Amino acid sequence: MPARIYGLPKDAICAILSLTKNPSSPSRKTMLKTNLIALAAILMLVANASLFAMDMRQDGVVTSTMMMQLRPGVTKAQVLSIMGKPLTANENLANRWDYTYQKWHEGQLIEQRRVTLEFENDTLTRIQSELIPVDNSIISEQPPAVAALPAGPDLKLEHRLQLPYVPDETMEEAHPEPGTIVVEGDKMDFYLERKMRSFGNASIKKEGQAIYGDKIEYDVLNDELHVVGNTRIEFEGLKVWGPELRMHLYDTVGEMQQPSFELETRIIDIPQISTASTRNTLDQNYLDDDQLSSDNIDDLLSDEIENLATHESTSRKEQSKSRGDAKVALFEGEHKKVLKSARYTTCEVDQDDWYIKASDLEIDTYTKRATALNARVEFMGVPLLYTPWIDFSYLNQRKSGLLSPTIGTTSRSGFEVQVPYYWNISPEMDATFGVRALSKRGVQLQGEFRYLNENFSGVNNAEYLPSDSITKEDRYYVNLSHRHRFGNGWSAGYNYEKVSDDEYFSELDTAITATSRVNLLQRAFVNYRDEIWNFRGLVQRYQTLNDSIGPYKKLPELTLTGDKDWDLIRTDLYTQWVSFDRNRDRDELTITRRDVTGNRFTLNPSISVPFERPYGYITPKLGVHYTSYDLSNENYIQDGEARSYDAPDRTLPIFSLDSGLYFDRDVKVVNNRYTQTLEPRLFYVYIPYKDQSMYPVFDTSEGDLNLGSLFLENQFRGNDRVNDANQISLALTTRMIDANTGQQRLAAMIGQRFYFSDQKVTLSPDTPPRTDNSSDIVAAVTAKLVNNWNVDAGWQYNTGRSTTVKSNIGARYNPEPGKVLNLSYRYSEGGLLRQSLCDFNDECVEDLEQINISGQWPLGGGWYGMGRWNYSISENQPIEGLAGIEYDAGCWQARTVLQRVSTATAEANYALYFQLELGGLTSIGSNPMRLLERSIPGYSPSGEITNSYDPINE
Repeated sequence: MPARIYGLPKDAICAILSLTKNPSSPSRKTMLKTNLIALAAILMLVANASLFAMDMRQDGVVTSTMMMQLRPGVTKAQVLSIMGKPLTANENLANRWDYTYQKWHEGQLIEQRRVTLEFENDTLTRIQSELIPVDNSIISEQPPAVAALPAGPDLKLEHRLQLPYVPDETMEEAHPEPGTIVVEGDKMDFYLERKMRSFGNASIKKEGQAIYGDKIEYDVLNDELHVVGNTRIEFEGLKVWGPELRMHLYDTVGEMQQPSFELETRIIDIPQISTASTRNTLDQNYLDDDQLSSDNIDDLLSDEIENLATHESTSRKEQSKSRGDAKVALFEGEHKKVLKSARYTTCEVDQDDWYIKASDLEIDTYTKRATALNARVEFMGVPLLYTPWIDFSYLNQRKSGLLSPTIGTTSRSGFEVQVPYYWNISPEMDATFGVRALSKRGVQLQGEFRYLNENFSGVNNAEYLPSDSITKEDRYYVNLSHRHRFGNGWSAGYNYEKVSDDEYFSELDTAITATSRVNLLQRAFVNYRDEIWNFRGLVQRYQTLNDSIGPYKKLPELTLTGDKDWDLIRTDLYTQWVSFDRNRDRDELTITRRDVTGNRFTLNPSISVPFERPYGYITPKLGVHYTSYDLSNENYIQDGEARSYDAPDRTLPIFSLDSGLYFDRDVKVVNNRYTQTLEPRLFYVYIPYKDQSMYPVFDTSEGDLNLGSLFLENQFRGNDRVNDANQISLALTTRMIDANTGQQRLAAMIGQRFYFSDQKVTLSPDTPPRTDNSSDIVAAVTAKLVNNWNVDAGWQYNTGRSTTVKSNIGARYNPEPGKVLNLSYRYSEGGLLRQSLCDFNDECVEDLEQINISGQWPLGGGWYGMGRWNYSISENQPIEGLAGIEYDAGCWQARTVLQRVSTATAEANYALYFQLELGGLTSIGSNPMRLLERSIPGYSPSGEITNSYDPINE
């Protein structure tokens, strides 16, 4: 780095300049003032000459310390005092003195220059420096000569007379002040009055700008810069090069003929209006409402808005550069550049697959945006799009404007085109509006409004299709969500989702996750949380999209939980009050037990004494579960007889004992060292029996048997039932942990529950109680024994009937991005997974057996194939099928996907996606990215895959 040059005061510099030039008719008063200032400056130089540092020197050899002491107007006598005798024979008669500058490092000569001083009337007027080859092998390249011109309030004046210096080792770490100009080159000439020239690897730099060329001439008086040969100018994030440059340096105003340019840029995130099928929904999560805490609610609502700050992009690959060329480049200030008859692309050099051609391309390096006028997009020489004006950001910044249209087709809605508009309201708020034309149904309006603040955030979506051409009805979809943190532990939020009719998803969307939805959540909540207490209050209901009776409304639900660790004990409290309601439009004679409404209060305090050691633990726990009801519609009909609930209440003590041990040992398998663990666990529960057959069932269901539920006190999910229990659960876990990396390579667990008495409490009188002495055996394995392979398996086995009740196994091979294969199989006896929906009807007795195969794999030459096949063996029909092909050319990608989705009716729905991405600038067609990421676990867009196909070097 160049060192700082200190010059004379500006008035003194101007005065010296007036002495060395022929004045053009100045007034007498002005001349007198100027000459006095000049005389003062010269006297200062003479008076201070004795103060210059004197080095131990060898005649003709100088150091940078000596060079730094030269000033304008220094006399020969002063130069002799500072520099010593020159190499010239008769220094008193010659007006050209030569010296040798040497730079040493650890005893080695690493740099040598010839320094020439030129005098006029015995006054120093010019300094030149030129490299002299050095034979030492310690260096392979000689650094150029450097000159630094210091900054000041009047840059043009103050730069006129600053003399160059030769750098030395003590100044290499110096940094110029803002506005300083640094000139470098193999050879430089400086004319004291006005000009400087640099030759060979020449450059001139100032803050935020650097200019390079074979030859640089700079007229400091007129601020005119002329660069010839291999010219390149660099701004922040922009490089422009061409044969020649003329510019006013300080104003950054000039032009370059036949320029090429390069922008440091990234893929642009293009926001998409998501249809109802692809939005995150909380429906399935909220069905398990009583298992949620306020933490869960916050987390689930966060999923709805986690992408607010950034747009969902068509591709997330980081593009390092974009480039282009033009006939003329006009530099119109520090940040504005205008390129005439320009082309722009993100493709590499010699790969002009696509580009934007524009009459004018304006680049603003401050806002990181570009504007193209009279622009057309050409792909493979074929014009795809024309627009009189296009404005885009080349650094992943949000900006208002039209987005790329999407095009697709489905069997139920026909050909469709979607045109969105994005409105960047503020850094914390944006909106997207869209028009979706469906050839078979009409024109649908879409909108999304998002906001994100330090304490609150939300996402609001709406769709409206007036007068559907097929159904002849207005159809709509609304999804509103909000979360707000008030501080001091308080927060609140809501989620509201609604559609106009039951067939909205199946007819207007294609994703299987949407077509299979039944209950849409509508709720509002308020939370409080501190170190001990956790409070939640909410009101909640669902819109049910079939003829079945939906879940009860909760108007409201109030829950308070707390826990505290004392010295030896732990105390826990759970209490809840809920008011359940349901729309009743039936005659009183047809009211069933499922139509009863009322209030429920639950209180469940407990105390536990944990004993923990490194080798194991044991935790006895004692609690009480109290429930009371206040029913408002206790009369109902069952089996043709009129019955009624009393005002029931229930008090049950609960005792449990949880314990476990931990063992480990070192093992060696195939020359690899592992730590193997053995972790037995025992869990005992005792709850006395109480008849609960006359209690209503508001929000309770039977829990599924799995490795987690083995260690729960109550096997019912909800507070309407508490099982009687005198049982013990046993489980054994083993792990294999890599001793070198700490990575878990294998984890396996098996468990079973043993009963000391028959079951008496059931969910409903129609459910037969359990009489077995033991539960099914449940087991699970997850393994990564071989790199790139992951295997997960689960198994549930009934020992009494010697049959498998449930099983699933899945394997994934993922050696690198773009290569993934998934295979899974699942089986469930008797359609257990459907019982909650079909309410124990005869239709639910058939087994569920499915296979699911999906993957993505390179085909060579930049091509990738991807697909999914989800097939029901029990129903002998496909559930969902997907096939696609994708091509990556580096600066553009194309993908085609065909999807088939089975619906509740006999007719399947088909969807065809085609998308062309042009280097992140725009995309044309319909976007299948969400579909592919959901359908193929581990899928990677080809544009994100490193070391992908390179069409240039292929």
